[in-house]
Amino acid sequence: MSKNHLNLGKRLSDLRKRKNMTLDELSEKSGVSKSILSQIERDLSNPTVITISRIAFALGENLSDFFLKIEVEDTDTIERSRETPSITSKDGLCQLNILGAGETVNWLQWYVLDMKPKGILDSSSHGPKTYENLTVLEGEIEVSNGGIKETIKKGDTFRFQTNKNHLIKNISKKNSQVLMVNYIDPINGTFN
Repeated sequence: MSKNHLNLGKRLSDLRKRKNMTLDELSEKSGVSKSILSQIERDLSNPTVITISRIAFALGENLSDFFLKIEVEDTDTIERSRETPSITSKDGLCQLNILGAGETVNWLQWYVLDMKPKGILDSSSHGPKTYENLTVLEGEIEVSNGGIKETIKKGDTFRFQTNKNHLIKNISKKNSQVLMVNYIDPINGTFN
């Protein structure tokens, strides 16, 4: 799979205009505020996958189709993508490569996080009963979750609840790569 960064803001703006929707209409239909939609279109916001999912649904798009041009070789067993959609962090030093399928986004999300030195991925709460698993593939990171800070090294896995703001920082002098899996408690949780 190639790692092609998609211009999410332009993609959203073009799609919204093709559907003849104003920001107000899309906001009302998606439940995402007009100001957040505007920030996303201007590439000033780092939306969560669930936010993108709400927007895609409001535009009548499947989340996978919103990101990918998919070639299906065997509809029963194999789906091949020519692109891996990604989101860039606010500081421009982190790339969150979206590996998960659109069909699972409401309960399971997985990514590869590529971080340049000093890169920071700052995230809001993902909602009640939500969890994140981080496995460091390369480098060393620091996770801040509430008042807790943990250093995670290559080969280590760290699991924590994401019901509050949290931050992942590359503290090594080289690039770090992290496998990230987010999931919800199947009975009580919801992604924000």
